[in-house]
Amino acid sequence: MKNITFLLIAVLAAPCAFAQQGAGLEGKMAPKAQQALAAQAEITELPAEAPAVEKDAALLEQTAAAPEAGEGFVAKREEVAEETPAKTPRVVYNPKNRRDPTLSPDDFLLLQYREQQRLAAIEAERQRKLAEERRKREEAERLRQLELARIKDPTREVRNKIKVGGIIGQEVFIGSRIYTVGKSIYGARIVEVRPEEVVFSYKGHKFVRKVQLK
Repeated sequence: MKNITFLLIAVLAAPCAFAQQGAGLEGKMAPKAQQALAAQAEITELPAEAPAVEKDAALLEQTAAAPEAGEGFVAKREEVAEETPAKTPRVVYNPKNRRDPTLSPDDFLLLQYREQQRLAAIEAERQRKLAEERRKREEAERLRQLELARIKDPTREVRNKIKVGGIIGQEVFIGSRIYTVGKSIYGARIVEVRPEEVVFSYKGHKFVRKVQLK
C-alpha cells in the first residue's frame, strides 16, 4: 500500500519538477530542446485523469481492507424455519348395525319390511323364469323323443289310431267299417288276419294290433 502511494506522489510531482528545470534552463537550451520539454510537460500534466487515479487508489484501499475470502466466498445463508403442517385428526365411523341414525325405529322397521318384500318379489320372478325355462326344456325333449321314435319306428304315427273292434274269419272290424287282407287304413295295409290280431305293414315296417272289445 505504501509503494502505491509513493508511486502516485511521484507521478503527480514529475510535471512540476520538469517545469522548474525547464524554467532554469530556458535561456541556455536550444529552441528545439525547449519545444520538446514543453511538449513533454503538456503530456505529463493530466489534470482530468487525477480523479480516475484517486478512484483507483480508493478501490485498491477497499480491496486491501476487504477480507481475503478468495473467489469461492459465499455469503452466509439465513436459515428459515419450515412450518410443519398441522395433522388433521382422523374420524372413523364404525356403527354396530346398518340402521340409519336419522330414522326412527318405526321408519326403520317399515323400510326393512319393504326391502324384504322387494327381495321376495325378485326371488319369485327368478323362480318363475326358471320354471318356464324348465318347462320349455321338457317340451323340447319330448318332441325330440317323438321325432327319434318316428325315425326308428314309423308305425307309431298310425298304430295308435287303428283300433280293431272284432275279427270274423278274414274280415276285420275297424271302427264302423269292414276290412279284408290287402285293404289300407291310414296308410297301413292289412297283410295278415289272425284269430285275435291283425298284422299291418307301414313304410316297410310291420306291426300287430289285437282285438280291443272296449
